[in-house]
Amino acid sequence: MRVLLVNTNTRADLLAAPPVGAACVATAAAAAGHDVRLLDLCFVRDRRRELAGAISSFRPEIVGISIRNLENVNLLRPISYVDDARQVVDTVRALTHAPVVLGGSGAALCPVPLLKALEADYVVAGDGEAAFVALLASVAAGRSPAGIPGVGFAAGHAVEFSPPAFDDASFGNPQLARWVDLKQYRKMGSSYTIQTKRGCCQRCVYCTYNQALEGRTLRLRSPADVVAEIEEAVREHGVTDFDFVDSVFNEPLDHCREILERIARAPWKAQFTAMGLTPRGMDAAFLSLLWEAGFRSFMMTPDSASGAILRSYGKGFGVGDLESAASAIGGTRFAVMWFFLVGGPGETQDTLDETLDFARRHIAGAKRPARMMAHFYLGIRVYPATGLWHIAEREGFVTGESDPLRPQWYVSPSLDVERAVDRLVDASLRHPEIGLGFDERYLALSGFAATVGSLFHLVKPYWCNTAGFNTLLIRTGLRRLLRPRGVARQIRERLAFDSRSPR
Repeated sequence: MRVLLVNTNTRADLLAAPPVGAACVATAAAAAGHDVRLLDLCFVRDRRRELAGAISSFRPEIVGISIRNLENVNLLRPISYVDDARQVVDTVRALTHAPVVLGGSGAALCPVPLLKALEADYVVAGDGEAAFVALLASVAAGRSPAGIPGVGFAAGHAVEFSPPAFDDASFGNPQLARWVDLKQYRKMGSSYTIQTKRGCCQRCVYCTYNQALEGRTLRLRSPADVVAEIEEAVREHGVTDFDFVDSVFNEPLDHCREILERIARAPWKAQFTAMGLTPRGMDAAFLSLLWEAGFRSFMMTPDSASGAILRSYGKGFGVGDLESAASAIGGTRFAVMWFFLVGGPGETQDTLDETLDFARRHIAGAKRPARMMAHFYLGIRVYPATGLWHIAEREGFVTGESDPLRPQWYVSPSLDVERAVDRLVDASLRHPEIGLGFDERYLALSGFAATVGSLFHLVKPYWCNTAGFNTLLIRTGLRRLLRPRGVARQIRERLAFDSRSPR
């Protein structure tokens, strides 16, 4: 079959990344004998014209639409991407009678509601390489796709959906350069994204990785295969910056160590970063191996430094692990971004103060080789099928009729929002190493950071320079002038709006 895949993610997002998921699916479909094209709309100004050109010249027999995110996950300035996806679907419908398939991580979060809302023919969730190829076979043969794990389809006014199995271990090199123009992404500061595994055995109550996206079963890529993909990107496509996007990069630790050791022994050199490292096992020996392999930065996602909230979140580690990791990192030259989620189940002013105290002692102010930032977000997005959704139901934040496509937010009823905002803002005014999610109301800052970073050839990822930028703002008085105002009121209004709006 002639298969057209469409990446709907746009460069309006500073963190726009090459569509690795869509590329994996494209590679799998091509290997199954299909004629595949991938249309990347990330840098396109006139979407309709590009779609019309691709459909006219290629005449696809089926069109897959990849949706990376449902919205920008910004409580104070929410922007839905569902409408963008609807416009793409409507445009495709106007140009061809080919069946439309929804996919991507956004579709996996809410497959049935999204299929209904966009009036597509099919939806694929979970491991797309297996599910999408099986769907193509059923469509080509004129058979019903009923029972294919991870596939849903319209059945009259209802939707028939088979949950994903999360048992496909065949994913590997997505051959990104075969499907997209990597130079465009490198120009805007994005790194080449790479996965070493799928699945997450953690049980964080708010997280979608261990539920809708990848399941709890770990499926590990061969370290040799991972390093071979990196080498191909370096040697054949001139890639110099890589970002590991596993939900938890350093678990299992032995698998991670083998990959790092292979990279360290390689004759070529590149620079690496990673999101979502756990503090467990973060000792001097592991950090030394990270540095030897070419890491100069990474992200830590403890979400809290209060023992009670770590247990409430289901993080699987304690304050002692955080203290040990912070002490070990402090003696290195890494740039590290720590992320904290404020307002989860059981959060109080006292637990917030514990986290702020940790940030002041270990991240802000002290003289150390490492360059560290602490970024705080107040309010947690609630997704279906997570533990937090069930907690939010019990506490009245969501109901059985809540629309999962419309952002739902949770803030602990035990937290004084006004006091919490004041404490967070005060900390950010005193310490340039403390950043706030409130500042994301100024979305233009993201584009500004990308432009400045590219113009002055700043170290990537560009967030490594945030503390220096904040220092300049504080010393000139601009940080106080730009102090976010009315945040507590806006948060309360958003929560009240969610609770009384039609579901």
